Order: sequence, then structure tokens, then C-alpha cells
Amino acid sequence: MRLWIFTAAIAVAALLSACDEKAPQAAAPDPAVIARGEALFTGTCGAYCHKMTPSNSDAAFLFDCDWKHGASDEDIFKVINEGVEGTRMVAFGGAFPEDDKDTRALIAYLRSASQCKQ
Repeated sequence: MRLWIFTAAIAVAALLSACDEKAPQAAAPDPAVIARGEALFTGTCGAYCHKMTPSNSDAAFLFDCDWKHGASDEDIFKVINEGVEGTRMVAFGGAFPEDDKDTRALIAYLRSASQCKQ
């Protein structure tokens, strides 16, 4: 019984010490993916609503740190795919040629061009 408790204590200590280590950094996005995202933004988002510089518009400026509907990649993915009720942000889910892959490329571009560096 004591051996089991000792073994469990060692395992817990090892797990807790692993939590102190920094999580591995995600690999930098592929430049081709970012370029694809930029092309999508320029031809779709930027051509109709969102601009590259802050402006007096009802469309959000997407290159600052102020995200109204969530700042995580998953939040942004959801907004792009489902739209935002009561705004001009329509749902683009299924509208891009490469569907979710293009949505992820668009997010990669927004991150790469962001003025909000953390």
C-alpha cells in the first residue's frame, strides 16, 4: 500500500512539474497559406466591407486588438462561417472555394497582418 502511495505521489509530482514548462510554440503559418488568405480578404472581405485601415464604417476593422465577437481562432472561424445576426456580417460557411481550408487561411492572414502583436 505504501509503495502504491509513493508511486502515485511521484507521478503527480512529475505531472505538476510538466505544467510549469512552456507549451511548445505553434509552427509559423506557411507563407502560401497567408498569401491565399490575403487574396481571399482582398477579393471578398476587403472589397465589400472591411478595410485595411480604420475607418468610419459599420464593418469592424480587423487588424487591431478589438475583437467584438471573440478573439480566438475558433471564435473568428465561427463568425466567418455563421455570420453575426443583426449586422452586415453574413455567413460565409461553404462559400469559399476550399471551404474550411480557406477560412483557416483567412484567419492566418488576419493574424499575420494584425497590428496587435502579443
